[in-house]
Amino acid sequence: MLAAERRDHLLELLAREGKIVAKDVAVRLGISEDSVRRDLRDLAAEGLVQRVYGGALPVSPAVADYTARQTIAPDGKRRVAEVAAGLVRPGSALILDGGTTALAVAHALPHDLDCTVITHSPTIAAALLDHPRAELFLIGGRVF
Repeated sequence: MLAAERRDHLLELLAREGKIVAKDVAVRLGISEDSVRRDLRDLAAEGLVQRVYGGALPVSPAVADYTARQTIAPDGKRRVAEVAAGLVRPGSALILDGGTTALAVAHALPHDLDCTVITHSPTIAAALLDHPRAELFLIGGRVF
């Protein structure tokens, strides 16, 4: 089997099983573990897999850029955001990080909610600018 074929096989295996165990693949393909490790190292260098001790896992979505992460499980983020926003009472203070789920929470907050929001993320701050009753603090200074 050629190196390119092995790499394709490894990617198919990862998609099907959710992980690659180098030792098992070497036995199944009748090749050395070193060859599998080398292929996994090359795939990791291309950003196609995440190397872990003994094999590889799918690349974490968190490694993707912000725009790409917004497309990952948007319905789940929306449901989480709706529940989280429902827990915020008038007069509450909340801290939102810069993640895409936090952005969904910011969008789910009622526009007339009287609250204080603290964030380090300009993206989150910008999403809350149309919430006139929210006092918004961007770490590093107050946003007016």
